[in-house]
Amino acid sequence: MALPQWLVQFGSIAGLGTLVFTIWDRLFSSRPLVWVRPNGPNLRYLHCKNIAQFDITIKRIRCIPKIGGVASDDSGDAVFAAATIGDSFLVVLKPQEEREFPVVIRRGELLNKDNTDVAPFCILVSWRKNSSPWLPQIPKAVIASVQSLRQLSGGK
Repeated sequence: MALPQWLVQFGSIAGLGTLVFTIWDRLFSSRPLVWVRPNGPNLRYLHCKNIAQFDITIKRIRCIPKIGGVASDDSGDAVFAAATIGDSFLVVLKPQEEREFPVVIRRGELLNKDNTDVAPFCILVSWRKNSSPWLPQIPKAVIASVQSLRQLSGGK
């Protein structure tokens, strides 16, 4: 017994709709905004903003290659951990909440204003929706360079 043609077409459209919804939900929906900004001379911060209507968890922030790191706060211990071992931390952001995390460069001479090295790197922010923490999200990436960090503080 063959299925009616209208049922096959309806099933195809339903499958396509599910695919579009899944791609939208995984790639574009409720992603946090992430960027690097200066905060005083020689201070650069990774600024994270939750634009969703529900809590999100930032599970991990890593720097590739490991020329730098991101600290959980301004304390000496957190900056030391980010600079030496690249220690990871968890942060929960409530709806519309914004947080800043210090960006630490392991080789301080790269930030000297007379240095000409570009030293590109990528900061990956792994995050999850708290409504479904078991479902992975595509990490948010910030592509930068030490040269751009020098320019942010006006030290070119």
